[in-house]
Amino acid sequence: MQLEQIEIGGVYLPVLLICLAGAAVVYFCLRGLLSRIWVYRAFWHPALAGAAVYAVIAAALILWLVP
Repeated sequence: MQLEQIEIGGVYLPVLLICLAGAAVVYFCLRGLLSRIWVYRAFWHPALAGAAVYAVIAAALILWLVP
């Protein structure tokens, strides 16, 4: 059985949207930690590094949750 949609409160949402929202929550928590220990100062473009971290988190969640 392949999951294509999840019903939340009578609204059908695609699984990809749930994965991306979960990745955003994880990213914002991780971003606070990384900025506190000054990891972003090592990058030339901190926003680009943040986008790369979000993409890695989102890809990991999608590969883990979507069959």
